Amino acid sequence: MNIGFIGLGRMGFSLARSLLRNHQPVTVYDINADVVRQLVAEGATQAADVASLCQGSDLVFSMLPGPKQVKQVALGENGIVRHLPPGAIYIDMSTIDVDTVDALADACAAAGIHFGDAPVGRLAMHADRGESLFMLGIDEQHLPAVEPVLYKMGTTIYHCGKAGSGMRTKIINNMMVLCYCQINSEALVLAKSLGLDLQKTFDVLTNTTASNGQLKEKWPKKVLAGDLTPGFDITLGYKDISLASSAGAATQTALPVCDTTKNIFRMALAAGKAGQDTSCLTDFWAEANGIEKLRL
Repeated sequence: MNIGFIGLGRMGFSLARSLLRNHQPVTVYDINADVVRQLVAEGATQAADVASLCQGSDLVFSMLPGPKQVKQVALGENGIVRHLPPGAIYIDMSTIDVDTVDALADACAAAGIHFGDAPVGRLAMHADRGESLFMLGIDEQHLPAVEPVLYKMGTTIYHCGKAGSGMRTKIINNMMVLCYCQINSEALVLAKSLGLDLQKTFDVLTNTTASNGQLKEKWPKKVLAGDLTPGFDITLGYKDISLASSAGAATQTALPVCDTTKNIFRMALAAGKAGQDTSCLTDFWAEANGIEKLRL
C-alpha cells in the first residue's frame, strides 16, 4: 500500500518515523519544512501539498492539533476528501470533537472514501519507542488493511466500533488523564506543605491503589525532574478536556470534576504555562500556594 502521513507534530513525527523504521515507505506532508526534511533524510518521500500526497496514496493518516486544522486539511478545497481516490482509506488520528469526526465520516462516505479514526493513547515517550496504543473506529471489513500498518507504529489496538467510536473513547480517556494531572498536583503539593519527604511519599503513592500511569511514569521524568518541555502541551490538554466538557454539555451529562479541571487548566494558561507539559500543573499549584517547586 502507498501510505501518506499528514501532520508531523510531537506525536505525528514519531508515528511517521516508526513507519520508516519498520520498513514502510511513507509520503509525508507538514507546513513545518524542518520536520519534513528530517524524515526525508530517514527515507520518507516529501509531498508538495496535501492534494498531491492524496493522489498517490491508498491509505492516508492525519495527525493534527485540533478540529479547525482537521477541517482545513480534510474538507478544504485542496484537502483530503477532494483528492483521495474513491476506494482509498482515510484515518484521522487527531483528538477532535464528536461533530467534526462525524462530519468527516459523512463527507468521506459521499466521496466513496473509507473513513476511520484512530486517536492515540499513551504518552509521547511511548510513540518515540513505537509503543503507542490506538483506539480504532472503522468498519470491520477494513481491519485487515489498517491494523498491520498501525502495528508498525504501536503495540496495542482496540477496535472500538464504527467510525467515530475511537474519538469518543479518546475523549473519555483524556478526560481521566487530565483530571489526574490535577489530583497528582494537589497530592504532591500537600505532601510538600506537610513537610513530608517527597521521594518517600512518591514511592508510597506509586505502589498503592492511589497510583496512576501519569504519576508513576510521567511525573518523575517531567515536572519532578524539572523538565517541562511538552510531551503533552497544556494548551492541547485544555483543548482536549474542553472537548469532554462540551460532550457532557451536549448530552446533558453532569461532569463536575471534568468541568472544574477544565477551568483550572485555563487558569494555568492565564498564568503563563502555555508551551509547557501538562505536568506543569504541579508547579502552578506550588507557586499559587507559595511553596518551592517540587523536584525529586
